[in-house]
Amino acid sequence: MKEDALELMDEELEDKQTKQTIRRGFIRKVYGIIFFQLLMTTIIIYIAMTNELIMKYMYANVWPLYISCISAVLLLIILICGHMTEIVPLNFILLFAITFCEAVMASYTTIYFEPVSVLACAGLTMIIVFGLTMYACFTKRDITMMGGFLFCCSLLLCFLGIIGIFYTSHFYQMFLDSIGVLLMSLYLIYDTQLVVGEKQHLIDIDDYIYAALLIYLDIIVLFIRILRLLGTKKK
Repeated sequence: MKEDALELMDEELEDKQTKQTIRRGFIRKVYGIIFFQLLMTTIIIYIAMTNELIMKYMYANVWPLYISCISAVLLLIILICGHMTEIVPLNFILLFAITFCEAVMASYTTIYFEPVSVLACAGLTMIIVFGLTMYACFTKRDITMMGGFLFCCSLLLCFLGIIGIFYTSHFYQMFLDSIGVLLMSLYLIYDTQLVVGEKQHLIDIDDYIYAALLIYLDIIVLFIRILRLLGTKKK
């Protein structure tokens, strides 16, 4: 009986180690994809900010922004609602198409700010992302239980944003961006814990595209909010 109990314990330990190894591979894959997404976004923003012809064109034409926004939403619906996240290579094509659209939208924000200011806000974003990622990995708090709360906060922020369209106060916009930074920080912790998978809720290892997209969007929106809150606009 004792030998059987020891064998059972060994099997359970082996199974646990195997699952941990698979999960670590999943995490590496997710963050590898995020790295290329951020690299692609950085290159597109850099080109938009340094090429005078492109910058002047963007100042004079807003239609690429609208097309990128609509395309990003449609591609997101196709990728997630169409269950395309596990179909290779279609999932990667859709992911990087969404990334391109997001990069164009981010470029339309950054071109109105001083390059040094954009760089400083990008650096601050990376520091915050690193700190929040470490907190999400090592804290004993289970933030994955807060999905409903975060969704309600997102709806509230959208409602306040609609009000902001008609109420163009500088202080009100600062208030919205401050709330946005706080909310995206919470979302980053939440999504990181879903990826790491050590809490009650987690993302399945086959959904690496979905996981990468979540964290990428958290980082980009956080950067834009920080830039709008702390950045120096061009005169």
